[in-house]
Amino acid sequence: MDVIKVMAVDDELPALKMVESVLRTFDDVDICGLFQDPEELLERVPAAEPDLVLVDMKMPGMNGLELAGRIQECNAGVSIAFVTAYDHYAVAAFQAEALDYVLKPVTVERLRQTLDRIAKRRRAESVGLDLKQKMSVRSFIRFSVEAPDGKELKFRRAKTEELLAFLLHHGNQPVAKEKIMDALWGDRDADRARGMLYTTMYQLRKELEEFGLFEAIEQSRAAGGRCRLVRVPDLWDCSEFEKRCRRFKEDHHIEDAHRAVELYKGGYLVENGYEWAAEKREELELAYVELLNHITNDAVSQHRFDAALRHLERWAQLHPLTELIHVKIIALHLLMNNKDAAVAHERWLRNLFARELGVSSGIDMRTLALNPLAVFS
Repeated sequence: MDVIKVMAVDDELPALKMVESVLRTFDDVDICGLFQDPEELLERVPAAEPDLVLVDMKMPGMNGLELAGRIQECNAGVSIAFVTAYDHYAVAAFQAEALDYVLKPVTVERLRQTLDRIAKRRRAESVGLDLKQKMSVRSFIRFSVEAPDGKELKFRRAKTEELLAFLLHHGNQPVAKEKIMDALWGDRDADRARGMLYTTMYQLRKELEEFGLFEAIEQSRAAGGRCRLVRVPDLWDCSEFEKRCRRFKEDHHIEDAHRAVELYKGGYLVENGYEWAAEKREELELAYVELLNHITNDAVSQHRFDAALRHLERWAQLHPLTELIHVKIIALHLLMNNKDAAVAHERWLRNLFARELGVSSGIDMRTLALNPLAVFS
């Protein structure tokens, strides 16, 4: 059994005794120091090398936030859990990137949760688990996160899911906290938005750890505060789509275009409805349409008219009122010697335009029938 080395500090002796009593119920805990004086604890931290320090938030002379900062200066790897009777310190605790925030009176059940987070983190480190190995992401249609075994990450709150999607949206680039607040809580005042950011970030860290992803998010205080995903996942449909698009533009290998089209299941985060994703959604849709056009023309050049028709039908689902798409569909029916289908589609299109746009389609069936291949040149 791996032992967790724990220190605790509280200026009130009864509260400190209560923490000691709870800690002594755990077989996997080594109590390596209980202190009423923060300065005395600081003197002992370097030699004791604790895994976890339980810090009372409100103490005379040195408050818990200041003490936590000084503890981490002595030992950057130590985890801090704030213990307090006041829940209004939560935002400050989350801003300090504490492992946990425990309300008094401390109970065995609640402290067990904190210790379990330490134990899970250790197990992950021992087998080398990381974000890159563990996370597979889908962003087309709806955001989802899966482990290699198919287990899906379930978000308790919509904003927690959106925060992860927003960070991933920026790859592994640091994102200013002000930018995050504006995107996710732009309708709130600055103080309220800041508090929601820190509580949501804390919740996201917990959910990722429960899922088996540790140290996935990095925060810094530079330039007003920044956050980033430590490393974007290898398996991400959006990233793979963009990579295939780039390769097709460079090398013109039609296989890359086909693979990209297969990956595009629908609009980028379209079901999530995130406003900040709108610009990228339009860019990816445009790239998808360009690929469909290339694939269609390639299939027509090989006289694979059925395959070309399937791709055009996917294009028409996106842009049903674009006349050129329907001209090409009618041309394909003519190339397949299916005049009845061509006439039926032209009639359907005429009715659609009259109903939706109040105009008539401008397709000249007689001219189109003379050289249907011309529309693909």
